[in-house]
Amino acid sequence: MEELATALERELAGDVRADAYTRHLYAADASMFALEPLAVAFPRDADDVARAVRVAARLGVPIVPRGGGTSLAGQTAGGRGLVLDLSRHLNAIEAIDPEARTVRVQPGVVQEQLNQAVKRYGLVFGPDTSTSNRATLGGMIGNNSSGSESIVYGTTVDHVLELEVVLADGTQATFSAAAEPASAPERRIHVGVQRLLREHARAIAEDYPRHWRQSGGYRLDRLDPFDLSKLIVGSEGTLAIVTAATLRLVELPKAKMFAVGHFDSLLGAVDATHDALELQPHAVEMIDRTILGLSRAKVEFRALADRLDGDPEALLFVSFAGDTEDEVRSKLDQLEAAWKRNGHGYFFLRAETAAEQDALTKVRKAGLGLLMAASEGRTRPAAFVEDTAVPPEHLHEYVERFQAIFDARGLKAGFYGHCSVGCLHIRPFLDLSRPDQVETMLEVASEVVDLVAEFDGVNSSEHGDGRIRSPFSPRIFGDELYGAMRSVKRLFDPDGVFNPGVMVDAETLPIHIRDAEYPRPEPLVTHFDFPEGSMHAAADRCQRIGACRKTGSGVMCPSYMATREEEHATRGRANALVKALSEPDPAAALGDERLFEILDLCLECKACKSECPLSVDMATLKSEFLSHHNAIHGTPLRSRLFGAIRTLNKVGAATAPLSNAPIPRRLMERVTGIDRRRPLPRFERETLIKWAGSRPAAAAPSRGPVTFLADSFTTFTEPGVGRSAIELLDAAGYGVRLESGGCCGRASISKGLLDDAKAKAEALSDRLASAAGVITGVEPSCLLTLREEHVQLIGDRGIAERTKLVEELLVEAIDDGALKLRDLGPRRILFHGHCHQKALAGTASTVALLERLPGATVVELDAGCCGMAGSFGFEAEHYELSMRIGGMRLFPAVRQEPAATLIAATGVSCRQQIAHGTGRPARHPVQLVREALIE
Repeated sequence: MEELATALERELAGDVRADAYTRHLYAADASMFALEPLAVAFPRDADDVARAVRVAARLGVPIVPRGGGTSLAGQTAGGRGLVLDLSRHLNAIEAIDPEARTVRVQPGVVQEQLNQAVKRYGLVFGPDTSTSNRATLGGMIGNNSSGSESIVYGTTVDHVLELEVVLADGTQATFSAAAEPASAPERRIHVGVQRLLREHARAIAEDYPRHWRQSGGYRLDRLDPFDLSKLIVGSEGTLAIVTAATLRLVELPKAKMFAVGHFDSLLGAVDATHDALELQPHAVEMIDRTILGLSRAKVEFRALADRLDGDPEALLFVSFAGDTEDEVRSKLDQLEAAWKRNGHGYFFLRAETAAEQDALTKVRKAGLGLLMAASEGRTRPAAFVEDTAVPPEHLHEYVERFQAIFDARGLKAGFYGHCSVGCLHIRPFLDLSRPDQVETMLEVASEVVDLVAEFDGVNSSEHGDGRIRSPFSPRIFGDELYGAMRSVKRLFDPDGVFNPGVMVDAETLPIHIRDAEYPRPEPLVTHFDFPEGSMHAAADRCQRIGACRKTGSGVMCPSYMATREEEHATRGRANALVKALSEPDPAAALGDERLFEILDLCLECKACKSECPLSVDMATLKSEFLSHHNAIHGTPLRSRLFGAIRTLNKVGAATAPLSNAPIPRRLMERVTGIDRRRPLPRFERETLIKWAGSRPAAAAPSRGPVTFLADSFTTFTEPGVGRSAIELLDAAGYGVRLESGGCCGRASISKGLLDDAKAKAEALSDRLASAAGVITGVEPSCLLTLREEHVQLIGDRGIAERTKLVEELLVEAIDDGALKLRDLGPRRILFHGHCHQKALAGTASTVALLERLPGATVVELDAGCCGMAGSFGFEAEHYELSMRIGGMRLFPAVRQEPAATLIAATGVSCRQQIAHGTGRPARHPVQLVREALIE
C-alpha cells in the first residue's frame, strides 16, 4: 500500500489517498458488497489516468474505475487495489454540436448536468436513469444503462459514437466505427477481436439471450459494423478506462404528458401494460403499495400522496410524447378509454402540466431509495435478482412464478420498474449478515436464472453483471460464447489488471458481502435517543445509493455540491461513522481527527432527513459525534461562545449601540476563530422582550391562546420580525403570550454541547408545559428544535405536537376572514426557505402565506442551502466554503432579479447570507404581510 501510494503521488497531478477512512469509503458502492482497496486516486486528466494505470500495472495492482458509485451489482466495490475516482475532476462537457446532435464529455459528467447543458438546444441524452441526478456518463457507459424510456431510446450503447480510453498497459486509444488503430496494442486488439468474431460466429448469432434489453456479458453481437466502442460499453471497467466520450443526442419532445393508473392488485397493473404499449408510449412504469406507503411519510413526496385516489395496491405511470399537446392528450384519451373498456384499474389520474409531472415523477424515480427505507436493522431489500427482464407479454405469468419462489421461503419483496420492457426490480428482504439468509439468496438467484431462461428473458437488463451476476454467466451464455468473452478479456487485459472478478472469471458466491463481513458494533451510550436503536444503526441506515451526490437540485448535500468529495456527502459521512462505531472501542474511535475532518463540513442543514430516501439524519449524528469528540479533546472556546449565544446576544442588545461599534476584527479572528470578513449582526436596544413588556394589552382573544417563542436570534437582532408576527396574531384574534425565559438549545446542539442542550430543553419544556394553546415563532431552526431534538433528548412529544409554524396560523386567519390584507400593487416576491423548515415541515405554508398577498407573484427558489448554517458561515475555516455554497445557486438567482423584486427568507442566517453575498436585503415573510394588514 505504501509503495503504491508513494509511486502514485510521484507520478500524478491529482490527489492520492490511502488512509483507513478513505479506503473504507471506497470499499462499497450501492450494492451488497464491500472490498477495501489499497488506495484511491483522483486523476485530473486522461494523462493522469494513463500514468496511474502504468504504475498499477508495474506493481501488479488491480484497478477499479469509479464514477458516482451507484452500481447495484458490485461493479465498483473496492477491488483490493487502486480505485480511480473519475467524478471529482474529469467532469467537463467539452464540446456540444447542436447541428450534428452530438456532445463530447468526460466520464465524470452527471447525466442531469449534461441534459441541463443541452436543453437550450432542444436536445437531451436519451437513456433516462432514475439516478440521473448523480449517475455519471462514465458509469452509464460502463453498465450500458438505459432507463424508463428505453422502448424509445434504447440503451447507452445505442448513443455512443466514440470513446477515448486508456488500455491496460497505459496506452491511450480512440475507438469508433471510423477510428484506425494507432498503436501496437490497438492493432493487436483489433486483429484479435476480428478473429473471435469469425471463430465464434455461430455462438454470437445464436447463444445470446433473445430479449433485446440485454446488458450482461461482452456485446460481441454489437460489432457490425466493427466498432470497438460498442464492446467497451457495458464492460464494467474490465477492458479499458473511458476518459472521454462522444455521444449522440436526441430531440426533446415538444409535448409530454402522462397518466397514473390506480390498481387494486399488482398483477392488475401488469395486465394493463398491453393496452398502453399498443399506443406507443415513451414509458410504462410501475410502483407497488410498499413504495407508495413509504412515500406518504416523506415531506418531499407528499404531492403524490395528496393526489392519489383511495389506497391503491399499485400505480402504473404511462408517459406519452409528441409534437403537440393535443396529439399527446389524445393518446391519454385513448388509453383511458381502453382501460375502461377492458376493466383495467379504478382511477385514471392525468399529469398534463410540467409542475404536475415533476411532483409525481419524484416518487417513481425514488423507488429504490424508498424501498430501502423499509429496512429493519440488517433485514434489507437485497439487490440480486432485481435486474431480470422478460418479454412484456409474459410478464404476468413471470411475476406469478417469481412470487411463488419467494412464497416458498416466506420472503416478502418490493416491486417497481419498467413494465414497458418486462423489467421489474424485485427485491426480497433478507438479513445477509446471517449465513442461512445468504444461502437463501443463492438458492433464489439460481432458480431465477432458470426462470428467466424459460421465458426467453435476460438476467441483466440494465444494472449489469458486477459481482452478483457474473458467476452465472457460464450458465446464461453457454460454454462457447462465454469462452469467447474470456478471450476478449485476455486480449484487452492480459494480466487481469482491470476490475478482476467482474464479468468473467468471477469469484464464487458468496464473497465480500458487506453485512456478513463487518463486525457487530459494541454498545455506545449516547445523549440522543436514536429511533433506530443506536447511533451505529442510525448511520448504517445509509445504503449507499448516492442520492446525496446530486448537485443541481434540492439542498442535500451542500458541502458535497461545493467540493465534489465523496467524504463530504452524507453517504461518505455515514460510512465513516459506521467504520468508527464498528471499532472495538467506539467511544475512543469518535475522537479520531481524520473522522473529525470528514464530519467537519456537515452544515447540519438536515436536508438528508427529508431528501435522503432513507432519512439518514446526519445533523443529529454529527451533534452526537461532536459531544464524544469534545469529551476526549475538550470543547473549543468558540463552541462555548456559540453555545451561549442567547446570553451573548442579550448582553449585546443591553449595551447597544456601543456593542455595534467597530472592533478589531483581526484580533477577534485570532482569538475566537470568527472570520473578519463576515459582518456581525447588529443588536437592537429595544428587544422583542422589551417591546412586548411595554405594549398595550390586546383586545379579548377570539381564537384562543398562542405561546410565541422569543428565539435567541431575532429577539435581540431583528425584533421587528417578531413584532410583525405578534401584531398579525393579535389582529387574527389570538391571545399571545411571549415565552422569553430561556433558550431552546439549538446552538448548543450544533456544537455537540448536549448536556447543556438537554438542560435548556428541560427548562424550556417545563415552562411550555403550563402554557395553553399552540406554540409558534418566527425562527424555524429554533421552533423546529422543539419538534425534533427535544423529542430525542428529553422525550417530550407533547410540546412537539403543539408546535406550529406561524405561517400556518396566519393562513388560516386570512382564509376565514379574520385577517384582511390590502392590495399594495403588483409585486414579485422571491422566496428562499430555511433548510430545517424544508426538511422537517415543508415550505408550503410560507408560500401559501405570501400568495395570499393581493397582487403578489411568488417564486420559490430551488437554490439549495444558503451556506450560512448558523455559526458555520462565521467560522474562519468555513467562510470560503460558506460563500461558495451560496454562490452556486442562491446568489446568482437573487442577483438576476430586478431591483423591484422583494426577497423573502424565513431564516435569520439566510437573510444574513443573502445580504452579505448579494447586497440585497431579505425580509421575513411576516414583515411583508404586516405591511399589507388592514387595521
